[in-house]
Amino acid sequence: MSFRKIGYLLKSVTIWVVVTGFLVGGNIPRAWAGWIPYVRASIEELYDSNIFLDPDGYHRPGTNKSDFRTNISSGIGIRHESQVQTISGEYVFNYSFFANNSDQNYAGHTGHLDIDRELSEHLKWYLKESLSVSEEPRTDSYDYVTVNYGRRRNLNNDVKTGLDYAFGPEDSVKIYYSDRRLDYLSGGGSGEDPRARLGSDDSVTYGPGLEITYWFDIHNGVILTYDWTRTDYDVRASERRDHLTTSYIYRFSPHTSVYLNFGLDYLDTKDPLLFDYKIYQTTVGVNKIFSPSVALEVYGGFYYRPSGDVPSEFDSSDNKGFSGGLILTYTQEVWHLTLKGDAGARIEYGDYNNRGYTPYRAVSLDFVYTFNPRLDGFIKAAYHYEKSPDTTIALVAGENRRETYDFSTGLDYKILPWLSAKSYYKYSEESSTSVKGQIPSGYKDHIFSILLSASYDWL
Repeated sequence: MSFRKIGYLLKSVTIWVVVTGFLVGGNIPRAWAGWIPYVRASIEELYDSNIFLDPDGYHRPGTNKSDFRTNISSGIGIRHESQVQTISGEYVFNYSFFANNSDQNYAGHTGHLDIDRELSEHLKWYLKESLSVSEEPRTDSYDYVTVNYGRRRNLNNDVKTGLDYAFGPEDSVKIYYSDRRLDYLSGGGSGEDPRARLGSDDSVTYGPGLEITYWFDIHNGVILTYDWTRTDYDVRASERRDHLTTSYIYRFSPHTSVYLNFGLDYLDTKDPLLFDYKIYQTTVGVNKIFSPSVALEVYGGFYYRPSGDVPSEFDSSDNKGFSGGLILTYTQEVWHLTLKGDAGARIEYGDYNNRGYTPYRAVSLDFVYTFNPRLDGFIKAAYHYEKSPDTTIALVAGENRRETYDFSTGLDYKILPWLSAKSYYKYSEESSTSVKGQIPSGYKDHIFSILLSASYDWL
């Protein structure tokens, strides 16, 4: 680990100590009253059919793609709530043992710090930080899967801080600043998946944002948001992104409203393999709360990317299309359902962490059923499709097309107030045509897991 990486860790710990000292300062015994420290520990037995997310037919010399592993973790945290502030912090150490690939054993670290503090009756300040050191090859969100192929030790440090000022019952101004640092602390060794090096250099993404909400009366309101971010890489050229959205909302009642959005996404890049892009989007939506159990949001519109943004030999006819989606939540006494769908275009492409004009569509399902006060069952499923047609890579090898499927199901059982067990199965699949014939594409992965975890409050 380089001195620069160590510096990131020390900086995070220093921020934690200084901020906590500022908040509790003065009378230490009185300040620590009401703080609740706790400890937690877990052990997980897991089978993974594809630990490197290798493509079908691709194999690393001298290694096994599938393996059994044991994950052991222990952590310590603290919570505090008062009339003017809420604080929580946690650090967890984990170690992973592989049965047949002991050279892949690794120690990981995760931590978070969340602070919300009222500076005055109308002004609030918050700080959120999360840090992780891991060798796991992927991260997920409900509709979007970013894959970091292979197993490379990496450090993620996300910090966001901001001020919220309320100047009316529903009127507010929010300003914030975010900083995300991604550092690869080691390479993949012999037999490394060649995809692991594409777009996987160290980076820092940072910038401010602003959100203004104003209601003219009980029915008419507007929301303006603007984000400016810059990403600097160790190897690749830097890039800048501007995201602007203006929304007009008309509220018929507390349960029914409609809105009209105008958005602009702009990418300014110095990368010779990418181009500057502008994406305009217009969306009309409806929010409806049918009952305390059922809520629905439906929206639809169009996106458009000016064809003059890229040279004609890279341009495609796919520069406009439909954007829309829905969010449905349905809650009953013993079960909860969330269904989401989304389609449109953005300046992101999941493979290799690249940026570029990317039409996409996605759908996800999240279902939880409570059998009894101690036992819950869950089912999650997601599908995502995207393509990035306008890059120099696309000119040589065709459009980057990518589909991902995710499905998981399992049970959560509360054995004792401080002890719980979880068992789950997860299936993941990617089908990709990126850089045909040069870089292996696509993978399938099955995971079976049994997890036992404990948490205990000291006070």
